[in-house]
Amino acid sequence: MHLFHHPLVRVVAATLAALLLTLAAATAGPVGQLVITDARGDRGMLAPYIHGKNGIGYLYTTYVFDSLLSQKKDGDVTPALAKRWTISRNGLICDIYIDLRAHWHDGEPVTAEDAAFTFSYMQEHPYVFADVRNVKEAKVLSHDHLRLQLKKPDAGLLTGMLLSMPVLPKHVYADVAEPQRFAEPEAVIGSGPYKLADYNKAQGRYVLEANADYYLGTPKFKRIAIVKMATDAALRAAKADEIDIISYLPPERLEQAKESGLNVVKAFSNHSVRLGFNHAGRFGSKDLRHAIAYAINRPALISTAYQDTADVADTGFFQEASPWHSDDVHPPYAFSPRKAADLLTAQGWARAEDQLWYIDGEQVVLRVLASKRETKAAKVLAEQLETFGIKLDVRIMERAALQDSLSEGNYDLALYASSTLGDPNGILRRVFGKKWASDRYSGKKLRALADAQSVATSRQQRQDILNEFQEVYSQELPAYAIANPYMVTAYNDKLSSLEFMPGGVAIGVPSALHKSYLVD
Repeated sequence: MHLFHHPLVRVVAATLAALLLTLAAATAGPVGQLVITDARGDRGMLAPYIHGKNGIGYLYTTYVFDSLLSQKKDGDVTPALAKRWTISRNGLICDIYIDLRAHWHDGEPVTAEDAAFTFSYMQEHPYVFADVRNVKEAKVLSHDHLRLQLKKPDAGLLTGMLLSMPVLPKHVYADVAEPQRFAEPEAVIGSGPYKLADYNKAQGRYVLEANADYYLGTPKFKRIAIVKMATDAALRAAKADEIDIISYLPPERLEQAKESGLNVVKAFSNHSVRLGFNHAGRFGSKDLRHAIAYAINRPALISTAYQDTADVADTGFFQEASPWHSDDVHPPYAFSPRKAADLLTAQGWARAEDQLWYIDGEQVVLRVLASKRETKAAKVLAEQLETFGIKLDVRIMERAALQDSLSEGNYDLALYASSTLGDPNGILRRVFGKKWASDRYSGKKLRALADAQSVATSRQQRQDILNEFQEVYSQELPAYAIANPYMVTAYNDKLSSLEFMPGGVAIGVPSALHKSYLVD
């Protein structure tokens, strides 16, 4: 989709020409404009159902579409389209009161009818980042009053569903039968602080314009441009004051960003790189998983593959920056070839005179899958395990092929990275789910704890259960967390004191560009 023109999303030709001249001719951006670079570029059209199925596509879409709840800069929930709410003692009824100051970008008012419609619409048309299956009924009691009846209590109601679900305009989406194909200009009519004015898929460019009637404050910028730009070009452009933010700067380029006059903010991504096991194959045995863990020297692997851009990850799933991280110390599985050998021997493996490992006389060869992104880590992992005597068949794959191979169970080990941020209900899909970046685990004790935390009636009860979950996870080791990489955002003085959102943005996106920084 290239430039689109519509009364609701107007872009004056002269303005766009000025923007393109700004980016191409190395002149400073107009007052009131913020230019963000994204090395990848296209994240899909910024509307629910058709934005890219990744955290950044979702993040950009939150600039256009508001949810019932939002977040403060410290990550705590705060009112958005819902100005207030109450939850019954039994956790089954939630009364939501809509802020009637809110309007859609076409001028229509946002009402409880829109919110109720969104719940029912997303049950019929599931949205990847908001699970509404627990909603039994969404009933409109008045223009501004919606009552949700849940099938069971949901400890993550506020920090999960109500925070992550973009509310849709009923008058736009009611007659849309295939939302995943709905890419008309009306698809981007939201209620957020910015309107999508231009989207060029081929060039990976977005232009957002301020919503002058935004109900929660005044947008800081008249216009936000998100442009595709490689890191080297972005650093040069920053030095020439042509761009304002490098959204995700490779951590090893941090000093160069400072030399270009940019401020930098650095934090753990909490997208831990994990070594996944095929639980349906030989690694259904916990002792074998422990043996592999002891045979890996994580600090040495990180020093070689990541250098100063990552640190050793916590083995209890949640990482230290998570608000749900336990204070307990989890087993580090410090490098110990002797422990690894003892565990393998107890499981019937035998080390021959050639120092290689065999089972029933047949040499052990483990198939390891990894994405191109984890090539260095996979190479070091192979060197370490082969030094220990386990031969590896390492397959570096494109993401689509990797997904297929993992789904088919055609592997022994797999290196992948996935988020540990967002509401803890995410562990249900990240640990027990069937998608490619899940641990695909089925341990009953761990699953019982995951289910119990999801219906906890207080935060402290939930934290206590999650503390136990982390301890059990670190012992059962559904996957072995290797590294927790850093993320860096570089920015100039148009924005001040950016910080990565504690716990991640909404669904758990590690970002310093939450929309609260873009509104006064």
